[in-house]
Amino acid sequence: MRAIVCEAYTGYQDLKLRDVAPPPLRPGCVRIAVKYCCVGFGTSLIVAGRYQRKPPLPFVPGTEVSGVVTEVAPEVSHLAVGDRVAGIIDWGGYAEEAVGTADTVWKIPEAVPFDLACLLPAAYGTPWAALHWRAHLQAGETVLVFGAAGGVGRCAVELARLAGAHVIAVARDEARIQVALEHGAHEGWRSDTPDLGRMLKERHGGRGINVIFDPVGGQCFEHAMKAVAPEGRILVIGFAGGTIPQVPANLLLVKNVAVIGVNLGLYTGWTPGDERQTHAPKMRDMINQLSALVAQGQLRPAPPTAFSLEHTVDAFDALVERRHTGRMLIRVSDQP
Repeated sequence: MRAIVCEAYTGYQDLKLRDVAPPPLRPGCVRIAVKYCCVGFGTSLIVAGRYQRKPPLPFVPGTEVSGVVTEVAPEVSHLAVGDRVAGIIDWGGYAEEAVGTADTVWKIPEAVPFDLACLLPAAYGTPWAALHWRAHLQAGETVLVFGAAGGVGRCAVELARLAGAHVIAVARDEARIQVALEHGAHEGWRSDTPDLGRMLKERHGGRGINVIFDPVGGQCFEHAMKAVAPEGRILVIGFAGGTIPQVPANLLLVKNVAVIGVNLGLYTGWTPGDERQTHAPKMRDMINQLSALVAQGQLRPAPPTAFSLEHTVDAFDALVERRHTGRMLIRVSDQP
């Protein structure tokens, strides 16, 4: 099969398109004929050897896939050959065939196209877990989203709006703010607005923002600490800005706020101890709800930007240079 291979932990620029043997089917797993696989910052760190998980070399990267089941291990009962699925796998998505544990592969309805299905487990799953499972967002609360036009930020805007929140988008330029507004934000601000955090607090009654979604880190976290309301929640999603902030514990005490880490990997088996079986029911329920929202037209994901398997390196160039808003995919197969 054709696959993108990481032969050394030197970064995405050295990924190679190779002909390799298909992976063996493992117990408790299914084989997927891959249609799409997501491009993300996490994968760029994995192939550079800078992520907490290091697959054994050589390996095929790619963790968020959509496609069709072609083989099922004997002990798997809830999936069958021919099922349309989306999944989060350990690695192996940038290939014509991938193998994933059945606990992290989910059926998707015909009404959800494969490119959008690829976004559900992580691009939408991360803000879903953050807003609903970790922050317990309530209708009528205010939600501030940093990086609001990015791949995960835009999904957070959409889900917060659907939950009945007043959504405030922050992005780095007017074009990206407009994207966030088109996807449901009620107001938008540039990230270079002077004293942004304090301004937003004053703008919202002097009390501040209930829930802050931060996939950027650095100065955005500093703004979050100024903007958050008493008993508010700051959701730490990642550090796309490149700087990991230090949490001032004294301010957490004085302001009576919570800083909450959100690692989707806990629910998909990517943490020590592998708890994917424990969380399989809630993950399946989440994917079912997201699929229904898309099928019913209540959630309208923007079509992602797709690159062919041959242009995987170009896709990562576009990612790190922030040339596109929203998510990017590798289109592995055009076959129906």
